[in-house]
Amino acid sequence: MKTKEKTLFIFEGTKTEDKLVERLECNFLGKSHAIKCVFDAEIYQLYRMIKDDDGFSIDIISLLKERSPNNAELLKNYNRDSFAYIYLFFDYDAHSTLADDSKIKELLSFFNDETGEGMLFISYPMVEAIRHFKDINSFKSLSVKCKRNNCPNIYDCPNRKECLDEPHYKQLVSIDSRPQLSNVNSYSTTIWQELINAHLCKANYIVNNSFELPVNIISQEKIFSKQIENYVNRHCPEVAVLSALPLYVLNYYGCLKIREMLSDEGFHT
Repeated sequence: MKTKEKTLFIFEGTKTEDKLVERLECNFLGKSHAIKCVFDAEIYQLYRMIKDDDGFSIDIISLLKERSPNNAELLKNYNRDSFAYIYLFFDYDAHSTLADDSKIKELLSFFNDETGEGMLFISYPMVEAIRHFKDINSFKSLSVKCKRNNCPNIYDCPNRKECLDEPHYKQLVSIDSRPQLSNVNSYSTTIWQELINAHLCKANYIVNNSFELPVNIISQEKIFSKQIENYVNRHCPEVAVLSALPLYVLNYYGCLKIREMLSDEGFHT
C-alpha cells in the first residue's frame, strides 16, 4: 500500500473517470491525496505528442499545463519532482482513426513505473467497462468487438454490415448491464467490492487462465499482450471487458491486503 505522499492522476476524459475515482475514493480508497488532471484526448494523441525520432521525450507536467487553463491552475506550483507517484488512465479505443496496437505496447513499456515517468492503466475497450456487469459468472467470458472500421478483415467479413451497425460501446453498456450500475454516484462499498473482485478475477483469467483473485501483481503489459494474443487477433477482433480501476486498486493495496478486504464480505471466489 502506498504511503500518503502526493500523487498525480491523469485521466483521458473529464467526466466519467473523475466521477468514478471520486466514488472509489469515498468507498474504498479513503481520503484522496491526489491531484487530478485531464489530458482530454485519446491515448494515440498522447503518443503522437511525446514521441520523436529519438524515442519518448516528455515533461508530463508541462504538457498537462499546456493542455488546458484548468490544468495550468491546478499544477501552477508543481513540477515532476513534486509527485511521488503518477498514474495515467486511458482507454484502449481500438476503433479510433489513430489506433495502433504497437503504439500501446510502446507506451505501456515506457509508462511502467509510477515513481518514474508514470504508470499507465488501460481500460478495455473503454472506461465504461467498470459498469458492464450483470453477474460474476457471465462476466468471466464477457468480451466485445473492438475495431469496427479498423478490423483487418472487414472487407471479407460476411457480417460486415451487422458489425458496423452495432451500437457504440457506451450504448451497449447501458442495455447490457445490471440496471443498478447505471448511476455511479449510487455505488456503495459493497458494489465496489463486487466489481473490484470481478475485474481482478477477470484479469487473472486473461493472463493466467485462472478465474480467482491474483496472488501476484498483474502488469498492464502482460494484460495487453494476452488481450492481443487471445482476443484481438481473432478473425473478428475483440477484447475481454476489463476496467483499469480495479487494477490500480490492486497495485495500491497489494495482493494480500486486497484479498482480505474482498473476502471479508464473501466476494472472494
